[in-house]
Amino acid sequence: MLIVGAGPSGLTLGVSLRRQGIDCLILDRLETPSPYSRALGLHARTLEIFSALDVLAPIRKASRLLKGVSVYGDKGFLFDLDLTTLKAPFPWVLSCPQSQVEETLIQRYKALGGEMLRGVELLDFTQDGSRVTARIRQGAQVSTVESAILVGADGVGSTVREQLGIGYKGVDYKEHFLLADVPWKAPWREDSSHGFLQEAGLLVALPLPNGWRLIMATDEEPGEPVTLDPFEERLGSILGEVPALGTAHWLSQFTVQRRLAQNYRRNRAFLVGDAAHVQSPLGAQGMNTGIADAFNLGWKLGYYLKGYGDGRLLDSYEQERRPVAEKMLYGVDMLSRASLVKLPLLRRSRDSLLKMAGSRPGIATRLLRTASQLDVHYRNSPMVTSGPEAELGWRHQGPLPGDRLPDAAMRSVRTGHLHQLHDLLKKPVHHLLLQLSANPEHNEKLVLYAFSDRLGQDYRERAHLTVIASRHTHEEQIPQEGTTRIWQDHEGEFAAAFGEGPRLWLMRPDGHLGYRAPVGNADHLLGYLDAVLQRVNSE
Repeated sequence: MLIVGAGPSGLTLGVSLRRQGIDCLILDRLETPSPYSRALGLHARTLEIFSALDVLAPIRKASRLLKGVSVYGDKGFLFDLDLTTLKAPFPWVLSCPQSQVEETLIQRYKALGGEMLRGVELLDFTQDGSRVTARIRQGAQVSTVESAILVGADGVGSTVREQLGIGYKGVDYKEHFLLADVPWKAPWREDSSHGFLQEAGLLVALPLPNGWRLIMATDEEPGEPVTLDPFEERLGSILGEVPALGTAHWLSQFTVQRRLAQNYRRNRAFLVGDAAHVQSPLGAQGMNTGIADAFNLGWKLGYYLKGYGDGRLLDSYEQERRPVAEKMLYGVDMLSRASLVKLPLLRRSRDSLLKMAGSRPGIATRLLRTASQLDVHYRNSPMVTSGPEAELGWRHQGPLPGDRLPDAAMRSVRTGHLHQLHDLLKKPVHHLLLQLSANPEHNEKLVLYAFSDRLGQDYRERAHLTVIASRHTHEEQIPQEGTTRIWQDHEGEFAAAFGEGPRLWLMRPDGHLGYRAPVGNADHLLGYLDAVLQRVNSE
């Protein structure tokens, strides 16, 4: 397995593959990782992914935790968003420099036995029905590397994408931006980001683990080296006095593009992250979307390279992730254009709408779930489905096929230990959740024993069984034979999110729902597993 690019997307993919035991080599043209902070915000869905990959703890330790978003206009405060209202295991944003994210992922990747070569450039590659052959250059030496699969995680100027001849259409914004990371002590909340939508132009202030990041829009063409003078002037107009920002850790200028690859896959070559999509940094969606790309693709490549699934499984990567990027690009584009509008009438209309949105909890909740990527779903994917009776009586109860599964507190019946449902994601397999009724009937017990036997024999590497008992069920009523994990709904969170049983829920390795049905559809579920996860070639 060959990955080109050691950014967050490529490294997330590498970790995902190594924890499945897939041999993996990551190449990067830089001799050493970039020391600059670059992307910052890690949203709630990304934190779930990092928890599954066992990298969240060190990243959280190196981060500043942000609980809110505050927005101001020319006449003062417009609205606040309270991130802690999110129904998620990690209802906040972590402000963590990309350099620290990469360092943590590199350590995890290497601890899992992953290989990495730096100072290496991909020249070109060819592919046939069984392999990809890549020519690489390290210094003056040119050599070839063969791999079953090639993934381009090599950024906006992706060599992999260009070699594949995949279009990367979009637009360039006319505005220019200045960036400064400074050791400043700002007069605002340090657990919130702050946006100023003013006549003078956009200014965004983001808390760093040490100091603040300031981003401002400017009409001036890039030319002279960036200094702190424009930031001090803009802040002076907001605060009424010119602050002393100290010595900047990093000064930069940039322009913004909005582009989307026409395809994410061509035969044995794939694209993830900025190689597939790029957008305005407002909303902090780019790095998070690339990480989610890699988490989606990782389990599918792992299954395929072990001989499970077929081309449909690999096709589903583009079918699921490209629409997500398309929607994200549209949303970020609207956010950027609204933030940068200059005409007074349009600005007044925008500010009125923002005030209204801030005063309506329902709108605020939808904004938060969209920004946090918790509402990303794959309902139109051909790889998810319901059983033939799944729509009878409980269509609006619980997640639909393709949705991210909600988390819930669970208690092990055997050990008494407390767990979270998302803890299952630490094992990169499908997890069949057999939800029992409050008083399990005979047919539920028969299904339990049948699945315990069949999954253990035929799907040991791909599907594990977890029995979910109602919190109202007495322990002596819970069948315990023939299964390895029996959890009980600890505080009713599972029933609140999924409805009452008896039901079948098949959680994919990326935490999305692959299949749902009443317990009576057990045979149909086994047919689904056969169709989606069957062995198609030898290891």
